[in-house]
Order: sequence, then structure tokens, then C-alpha cells
Amino acid sequence: MAQRKKKSRPQKRTCKSVKPPKGDRTFAILTSLAIIGVLVLVVHFVFLRGKPSTTPPIARDTFTPKEFMRKAKSLAELLSMSPAQLVDMDIAAMNLLCATGLPGAEKLDIDHCLATLDKWAARVKFETLRHLYRAHDPKWAKHYRNSESYLRASFLLQVLQEDLGVKYDMTAKDNFAFNDSRVAFIHGMIPAKGRTIADTPGGTCTSMPVMYVAVGRHLGYPLKLVTTNAHIFVRWDGREHPEPAWRERFNIEGAGKGFSSFEDDYYKTWPLKTTDYQVRANRYLISLTPREELAQFLAARGHCASDNNRPSLAARCYENAYRCDSTRPCYRAWFTKAAMRCGYRPATPALARLLARRRRPIVDSDLFVHQRYKPNTTPPAAPLSVPPQMPVYGPSHPTLPQLPQTPRMPQIPQPIRPQHYQPPIHGQPLRR
Repeated sequence: MAQRKKKSRPQKRTCKSVKPPKGDRTFAILTSLAIIGVLVLVVHFVFLRGKPSTTPPIARDTFTPKEFMRKAKSLAELLSMSPAQLVDMDIAAMNLLCATGLPGAEKLDIDHCLATLDKWAARVKFETLRHLYRAHDPKWAKHYRNSESYLRASFLLQVLQEDLGVKYDMTAKDNFAFNDSRVAFIHGMIPAKGRTIADTPGGTCTSMPVMYVAVGRHLGYPLKLVTTNAHIFVRWDGREHPEPAWRERFNIEGAGKGFSSFEDDYYKTWPLKTTDYQVRANRYLISLTPREELAQFLAARGHCASDNNRPSLAARCYENAYRCDSTRPCYRAWFTKAAMRCGYRPATPALARLLARRRRPIVDSDLFVHQRYKPNTTPPAAPLSVPPQMPVYGPSHPTLPQLPQTPRMPQIPQPIRPQHYQPPIHGQPLRR
């Protein structure tokens, strides 16, 4: 068979695209951009001009906060300052100086900590001013109680906790101890150089309120520390503040997660139930002065020394706390307990008299039993044991100058409950 010849298809003609000159392409691009710009302007002037903007402008502070200075470079210089000088002292520097030399503060860099707090204060200020319109916006005003002060306090805690990572040390929730100074002082929430906030253990109800007050005072907020039974919280106390919008008084609870505000009566039931007499006698629910704040920090230093088996240093810290604030009986009680452990001799006359009354001869147990059950016979002579007299702690921790003592609050006599005799239980020591 003869093979069929394939029909040859006509080849398509291809024409090369002719590129326009470079100058024409540039002209086309510029023309398109100009047309788009004209359309945007037309839409703006026709449809959007005259309508209010939905994004409120960032507010500005009209009040200039006072600059706090670090006047003391060491704990000895801090203890030598007068009450008038402590008014202008940064509470953060005061707190960190009381932590020097304690376990957990071996690598404490106070300048780095203060610089970090300055950065945090700037962040809090930016976020607060950006949302300040919410204090009077109908959508948010009820949440912030129609109060600019309440909004500022809320954003202070919110930014520090959510944006910057300040947290509560959950390991100290059920096992609170002062073995590590980072539990009681604010450097436990400030990361060291080259570290992040996640590397810090966190704070407690002893240190977190101090952190809030330190950052807030950098912004001019009228924040005070307040004590109650086994707890410290913050109070916005601006009734005499020069800024009219800040003249309010409310409590701030931030030792944990979030922000809350309770009345004073709430702290009579939490964390421990407290009577009105205990509130008056221990001066609870009263805003602390700078001198009283220093006394709290010195007492925390004493707790850390006591838990690390350094009773002499603890007694000196409690004595200095008493010199700062002689109206609270807790400092006398803590001092007496620490001093009797080591035979500490105080330089404060009131504490020396108190310690002399407490140092009574300790009768030997055998002699006591002999006198109890054989009262008609002469007991054998037994030496009396007296706590040894230890030397005063070294001069590196000076004693505060004695201040004029304020008259103590008269104590209300309490009814004496009758003590009924209870026979000793078999197998246990006698009740003495």
C-alpha cells in the first residue's frame, strides 16, 4: 500500500513583542499613581470629611511627677538619714538597700534594677495615656468607676503583670519562708543583666505591693503601703494631691493575679480575722510614712536573717525597725525573741528595759518537779542557767539614732478567763 502523505500545516507566525521605551513605562506608572491619589482625595473630602474620628487621640499628662533620688549608696547611709530626707528617697532604692548582704542578693545590682524600673514606668505611662479615654467613654466608664485614678491604678497592675511578666511566686503560697531574700524584696521580680523576666522566681505579698508603689510613684501616683494582719496592700491616697482628678482614696489588691479593690473592713476578715482592738493596737489599715516603710523593710531583713540562723543580725534589724517606728508592738516582740536567742544587748533604753524584764532565771526541770510534789522539804541547790551575754554585732550595721518616742495607745483591760486545772495525760510531760 502506498503511504499517505501527511498534510503540511502552515506554521504560525510569531511576532516578537516590542517593549515600549523606558521613559514611556515610567510615565505610565506615575500617571497611575497620580490617578489613585486623586481618587483617595475625592473619597476623603466627599464621604469622610466632617465625620468624627473613631480613634481617640493619645492623652497627655498635665502633672509633672516629683523626681526621686537615690541619696544613699549603702545601708549605713540609709540608716543615718533623717525622716525629712527619707521623703525624697526612692522607695525602690530603700527596699533594695535593705536586701544587701542577704542570701539571694549576692549579685544584686541596684543601679540596673532602678534603670529597669524606669523603663517599666515609661511603658506603663504609654499604655495608660493610650487608653485614658476609657475613664469617661460610655462603653468603659462603668468598668473603671468613671474615675481616672481607678483606670490608672488598673493599668499599672495590668501592664506590669500581663505585658512585663511580673508574677506571684507560687512556691511560696503554702510554704512561705524568708530563707531567700528574693521572697521579701523586689529584686526577686527584676531580671538580672542578660536574663528575662521568666528567669525570676516572682514576688509575694511582701514585695509585690512595693513594686507597684515604686513604679507608680515614678509616674506621680499618690500610692501608699498599708499593713494588716499578715498582709501588705497598696492604697491610692490622693485626697491632698495637686491634680484634681487624682483626689481619691481606694485600696489596691494586687498580690496575686489581676487587680481588685476592697474596702478597709474586708481586711479585717482576710487573710486572717482581726478584731477592732487588734487594728487599733497594731495600727493596721493606716497609710505608712516613708519612715514606717523603712521599718517594714528592716523587719523583713530581720526575718531573712532569723530564718538563716543569724539571730544577732536579726536582733539588730528589729532594733532599728523599732527606732524607725516605736508605735507597733510587733517590732518589740520580734526583737525580744531574737535577742534572747543570742544574748544581744540593745543600745535602745526602752528595749534594754524590756529585755531585762523578760530575762528571768530558768529553773531546772528536776528542781521544779521536786518543789511541786514535795513542798515541805528543802529542795537541793541547783545552779540557775542565764542566757550568755554575746557581743554586739559588728559596726558594719550601725544603730539608728534614738528618736523621741510618741506616747503609746492606752491598752484596754481584757477580762481574765478562769484557768481550770487539767490533769496530765498519761505518757506526756506535765503541764508547767
